[in-house]
Amino acid sequence: MSRYLVACDAGGTMTDVIIVDEEGRSVIGKAPTSPQDESIGYMESFWEALEYMGIPQAEGHDFGEKIETAIYTGTSMLNTVINMNGYKTGILVTRGFEDIISQGRGSQTFIGAQWSEITHMQYRRHRTPLVPRQLARGVTERIDMFGTPVIPLYEEEVRRGAKELIGDEKVEAIAIIFLQSFVNPAHENRAAEICREVMKELGRDVVLEVSNKVAPTTREISRANATVIQAYASDPARKQLFRIEEELQKTGYGHSLKTVLGYGGITNIRYPRLFEAAMSGPVGGLMGAKYLSSVIGEENIVCSDVGGTSFDAGTITAGVLPIDREPGFQDMYVNVPMLGITSIGAGTGTYIRVDPQTNRIKLGPDSAGGTPGPTFMEAGNTTPTINDVNLLLGILSETNYLGGKVKINKDVSYALFKEKVSDPLGLDVYEAAETCLELLNVMMREHLVNSLMVGHDLREYVLLGYGGGGPLHLLGYAGDFPWKAVCTVPHAGGFSAWGGACMDYSHRRHKSVGAVLTPDLDDATKLQYLQPVTTAWDELEAELRSELKEEGFEESQVSISRVVYMKYYGQLDDLEVDSPVENFKTISDMDSLVQSFEELYAKMFTLAARPDVGAYHITEVCVVAKVATVKPKLRKFELSDPKPDQAAYKCSRPVFMRGKWQDADIWEMEKLVPGNEIKGLAVIEASNTTLFVPPEWHVKIDDHDIYWLTRKDS
Repeated sequence: MSRYLVACDAGGTMTDVIIVDEEGRSVIGKAPTSPQDESIGYMESFWEALEYMGIPQAEGHDFGEKIETAIYTGTSMLNTVINMNGYKTGILVTRGFEDIISQGRGSQTFIGAQWSEITHMQYRRHRTPLVPRQLARGVTERIDMFGTPVIPLYEEEVRRGAKELIGDEKVEAIAIIFLQSFVNPAHENRAAEICREVMKELGRDVVLEVSNKVAPTTREISRANATVIQAYASDPARKQLFRIEEELQKTGYGHSLKTVLGYGGITNIRYPRLFEAAMSGPVGGLMGAKYLSSVIGEENIVCSDVGGTSFDAGTITAGVLPIDREPGFQDMYVNVPMLGITSIGAGTGTYIRVDPQTNRIKLGPDSAGGTPGPTFMEAGNTTPTINDVNLLLGILSETNYLGGKVKINKDVSYALFKEKVSDPLGLDVYEAAETCLELLNVMMREHLVNSLMVGHDLREYVLLGYGGGGPLHLLGYAGDFPWKAVCTVPHAGGFSAWGGACMDYSHRRHKSVGAVLTPDLDDATKLQYLQPVTTAWDELEAELRSELKEEGFEESQVSISRVVYMKYYGQLDDLEVDSPVENFKTISDMDSLVQSFEELYAKMFTLAARPDVGAYHITEVCVVAKVATVKPKLRKFELSDPKPDQAAYKCSRPVFMRGKWQDADIWEMEKLVPGNEIKGLAVIEASNTTLFVPPEWHVKIDDHDIYWLTRKDS
């Protein structure tokens, strides 16, 4: 019996489900995201994908028996934090730091803001804290930076604080956050024991989290935020995932649902550190790009994901996935490792308004999402969106939106856009629409070139566009910049879901250490300074092996990677370096690590940045435990003729571009094959996305079914 892999990407607007068979063939289903119950959007997409496989819903109720693995990536925990509907949470914290959550850090007030907003204080606001000040209890204790207790734990204060929170305030969760607990967890662990005693005494069971287990790393505010999110949002988010699992089980699926972690790994939804999946949404795209890069032989890729709500971008440099160990999440910094992805509020659902004071166009940053969607869907939205513009300009088809399953009304888009945008501006409807589209493309270009790619040479990078709106806007935001190449894929609409299927089952654990190696030290001293690194590795590996064993894996299935975060002493940024050795018994072991660091540094930065002192600083260690999984394959095909089959040609359609109507060739993507070439002006339509090709561009499909886009004069 054939086995299948199912992966999901639930974005802010659409939920994509991709079903992949053992040969790497795949189909994609799409449906609006349903934040109130994500199982609705998941299953609607699932049934649509089955329909594309030729299996009607009436016959698909036992298809789950053929599913090897089902994976979820999306917004369940994000929605819990956004909607502030998690558990009522209290904190026990080192006395004097009761405001650690409500005060936060000043820089949290402009996470993701534009420079104009950063420089004007009126735009900067502290977010509503997940834990209000009245639910914080201070405890006298102190451990110094070396792990030595300098003030003992006042246990009676812990007991009193726990009784007040559990008994009087009726909290549903408690987070314990003591200073320097990542060096010595004794005080936190004892406080947790006392809290359990109080729970038993009061007859109430609440969620209990300690920061030394959640995020044993430096940066106390980020560690506190991570611990609170774990206590506040993990269980409520898990309930959404259980609903999806229950619906899949009705189709005969006999395994647990898996979810994607923010650093690019898969785990069971019962994973105790579920907060690591809080930002799983855009991760699948980068993981899919990493696999794609290994096939096409390109080590430098700019990943750009255009959804309905946001524009997410990240870079793969020298084949290395970027890890951000302190990302911004909902206006909080958190000590949760995540692939380095930056986002702006710009997508196909972005609202278009005219500022009444300046009489200028204002795009977003809010979006219509999947519900109510663009105005042409007539689902309650009366504010024009970017997709309304794409429809008015003739780029989107009136009969092929979401494969023709959603009926749309172009007249509604025209009337509302004219009333609310073009008339106030005193412009022709189509000229105003083209202006809005170009403004969005400029926003995306600026985000890529002037933010993400600062310090990088664009000529060395391939620009990959994906997401439901990626191919639609790709050549607009690629602009005239000298990218090494520009490409997309026919499954762009479900690429993040496909990327989720490219990951291994993986757990990752970090711990802060401090090891400085200078040229004046003798070999014995250098090895002594490296012992904390080996000790931390051993502790983390034992912890991870125990976790995976509890999840049912054999010792022989688990592979271990040991990692250090290392920099030249005195520099600000460290690099993630895969260690070539498991420990440091000899000076040659240390030399091997230094050589690996220097080789990676030379690839990532200019040699001019390298200091001459030869001093190195290891700031953090990490252990990654993986179990290999079944993955989709990027198949190789025989190349056909450059001229597409006539059956792939649909019609000619007027498209408004550069101030005039021009006839564009309309092609059906599903009927194009490797080897085919298309000249612009053209629109290539699929059931889950649309590729727009301006007149000066040319498309060639390679033997892996990847669409390469080049200028006609190049």
